[in-house]
Amino acid sequence: MTLNLHDYLLSLKNKNSQDPNIAEYKETIRKKLYPYRARQPITPLISHNKNTAKNVVFYSFMEAPNKPKIGEHEYKRLKLSWSSLRKHNTDIEIRFCYSERINLFRDPESELGKNRDDKLYDKWASLCDDYGVEMYPFHESFIGNEPNAWCIHRWYNLALWENEDLNILYLDADTYINGDVGLLFDIYSRDPIYGREELGFRHDPNLGVSGEDPRFYLDLVDASIMAQGGVSEVQKYCLGVILLNRSTHRLFTPEILSYYTDLLKRIHTFKVFYSIPNYRIMDEFAFWVLLSRWGLRTSLFGDQDVSQTFLEKKHENHFNPIVLHYTTKDEEKFADWGIEFFCLSRSGEEREESELAAGGIYNVMPLMREELAMSMW
Repeated sequence: MTLNLHDYLLSLKNKNSQDPNIAEYKETIRKKLYPYRARQPITPLISHNKNTAKNVVFYSFMEAPNKPKIGEHEYKRLKLSWSSLRKHNTDIEIRFCYSERINLFRDPESELGKNRDDKLYDKWASLCDDYGVEMYPFHESFIGNEPNAWCIHRWYNLALWENEDLNILYLDADTYINGDVGLLFDIYSRDPIYGREELGFRHDPNLGVSGEDPRFYLDLVDASIMAQGGVSEVQKYCLGVILLNRSTHRLFTPEILSYYTDLLKRIHTFKVFYSIPNYRIMDEFAFWVLLSRWGLRTSLFGDQDVSQTFLEKKHENHFNPIVLHYTTKDEEKFADWGIEFFCLSRSGEEREESELAAGGIYNVMPLMREELAMSMW
């Protein structure tokens, strides 16, 4: 191969399965992936004894500017998640990072800080008090104009606890706790990180991978990670439920996240080969790149313990996961499941507004969807 891997991948854009050289492309990429897939992952050097680290459940939320309904809905989600968690575990520490608008309540003497909406902040602080949740401001390294800022703040905020030995279970707000989350720390203790795989990937029991050649589609995803410096194969996590064991959170330094943000910028401007026809999970792809560059051993939660989407087949008759990540996509189905969940139901207009914000509080080019879809076959 005369081109490096990334240039080679870029040269394949807009080709299709009828290309006369398709067999050659597949063979070339698969050969390139041999050492990547054969390499043994590692346990990070920062590892501490899991039994001596404190178990913490972590949430993070940033208000969407000028979109108060999104914050109101997130409040309902978190109230449900926290109340269900506390029903099964009253002792575990819960930490919540919140920003009304970036940097507002970190420095109350600043001009922005003086304009803080105390009523809004107090509403969240009161909810935290109700469920024994400790509230934190965002870490100073997070500015708020990063690509996908609406969701990546969670990783920046891990730096708040860079000097603590922790096992951290990160949960999105769209979660319902159906058992003692402490069991997840007990059962999943061997490896540095656990999660559920994103829908549509190799180990996802819900959708799997479709298309004429799903194996090659997955080869392209691995090759695109390798092209960004990845050194070993990693699980393709959905980031709604992630367990970081033995102080793995310390790897997410501001310097590392600066690279992470730069990678997202390059994806947004089409300078990175991105083979996934779903622009909303760019941040997940960049996260997978980080894990692979570190060479971390990544493992999966059993789908019996952490359920993703509502409802997975196995839970139609016996609903017994510890955590249900019902996902925004299936939230309306979850809202109709029981009277205590009706509060999550939204109008079509409200869901559309939320979708726009989740696509990035910042503008996404109109060609984004088409461009990304064309980058794979």
